[in-house]
Amino acid sequence: MDKLFEIKNLRCSYDKVFVEGRSKIVLEINRLDIPRGKKVFIVGESGIGKSTILEVIGMMNNTIVSSAGSVFNYYEKDGNCINLLGMWERNKDSELSEFRLKHFNFIFQSTNLMRNFTAYENIAITRLLQGYALEDTFQKVESTLADLGIPGLGRERSAQDLSGGQQQRIAFARAILPDFTVLFGDEPTGNLDGENAMKAMDTLARKLNDIPGSSAIIVSHDMHLATMFADIVIKVRRKDEHGYIDGSSVFQFDAGSGQWNNGEVGFAPVDFESYLRKRL
Repeated sequence: MDKLFEIKNLRCSYDKVFVEGRSKIVLEINRLDIPRGKKVFIVGESGIGKSTILEVIGMMNNTIVSSAGSVFNYYEKDGNCINLLGMWERNKDSELSEFRLKHFNFIFQSTNLMRNFTAYENIAITRLLQGYALEDTFQKVESTLADLGIPGLGRERSAQDLSGGQQQRIAFARAILPDFTVLFGDEPTGNLDGENAMKAMDTLARKLNDIPGSSAIIVSHDMHLATMFADIVIKVRRKDEHGYIDGSSVFQFDAGSGQWNNGEVGFAPVDFESYLRKRL
């Protein structure tokens, strides 16, 4: 199985100061390997560092407190290994921006739609920036909106005239329309009801199938959605006063046994959802 991310011995702190024995860190990653081509959900109780890990692996915010033995690598499709710790240490905005633009795309619970653009233009902009033609892009916008449950929106409709749930789906469409290697989502369906959240995940799954080797890494509080759509679920546990991830935090679904398994214990899907809801 091809690697996507390889992380060892990383700690994260927003004040970049770590004093042993004090709760300065917000997240500790002992070991985390994420394979390519998977739908990965990150779950855990509030305030345990779920958004922090997304910021870290998405190269959005350098909260890393590295030490001897720290590893943070990204693997391109050809197997080329990029040392992301080294990239942060160089701290060149142009290098960071170019890397994110080439490999990553993002969607957040806050829509951040552009007020002076129509809904179609808000969605199309990400694909147009990759050099695709306008009419072809607008046709893909139309089909994506239909998949998300808002067909017939009209190309001149202002994004500001839409409901909150519709705006959330516009932002979702904008994120999945362009080509990408990794899509990061921070509660991307948090403002949607259950039915529309399922439509959004179905649409994302089809998009991933259209781009060989593409992956999605989603932070979510919706444990049912995670067990329904994820290939891998990472449960961030609490250690002292911060979040903690190691090999036993990572569960994969084994189609043969019909269980979610972390190499130590296995759960039937209905029991796994209950386990994920426990505060651990």
